[in-house]
Amino acid sequence: MPVAAQCLGRLVKDTPKGLNMLEFDQGGLFHIPIRCRVIAPNGDLCESCEAREKKTQQKVADITGVNTTIKGTLPSYLMGRVTEPIPFWSRLYDSAWYRLKIKEGCTLSETTMAKAKKAAAVAYEGITTVEPQSMPGEKEKAKVKKTKANAAAVAAVAVSAVAVPVPTPVVKAPVKKRQPKKVVTTISEPVGPPVAIIPNPTKELPVENVREIKVRKRQIDGRDLYLGAKDEVYDLKFKYLGRLKEEKVVSFPDSDDGM
Repeated sequence: MPVAAQCLGRLVKDTPKGLNMLEFDQGGLFHIPIRCRVIAPNGDLCESCEAREKKTQQKVADITGVNTTIKGTLPSYLMGRVTEPIPFWSRLYDSAWYRLKIKEGCTLSETTMAKAKKAAAVAYEGITTVEPQSMPGEKEKAKVKKTKANAAAVAAVAVSAVAVPVPTPVVKAPVKKRQPKKVVTTISEPVGPPVAIIPNPTKELPVENVREIKVRKRQIDGRDLYLGAKDEVYDLKFKYLGRLKEEKVVSFPDSDDGM
């Protein structure tokens, strides 16, 4: 018979920031893993996590094309079991997405790294962790890269195996030395550097109707966006999208519009 034990469900929370969601030095947030504390009668998942798992499976099936995550609030889904690979669509510490961010140059402060490692140690206590799921297409890319490398190695061996003909030595006949001819050259006066004459120099044009908005780049709901001092949200082309409220972009008139 199944033995009751702590639920194996892996969860995440959006709040509070700095505890359940940590930030890269360059901006952008990631979750830390949290193991469900409920006792599961079957030793696997509790009733709540089983419901989350069904909802998650339906959403994962909708992931297509270049999408790398599921739509909706991530804390409402199950991030798999703590004994399973971290899903590629999650934004968890040490997931495939997280590792890609680190590869692209994102960094963590010593304090943030310590918090992330401590949270992982608690969530996976007594668990043998496994490698996270790869991003879609990564396995195929790795196979193609390996195939090309093998082909290049075979080609190199084939070239080295081809016999190289030894050239026949050529004996050069002695060359008679000729007396150098005297050449008289005329040295002209040095010419100064060329001077460009601009008859009508262009005047500097005045700049008008320009407003400066200071923003910082961060990740909001899985997207890289710009955030202003008043929580104004712009896309990467500086198009105004609205205001940030509870980690969501909501519609709100642009207070700087018309200035």
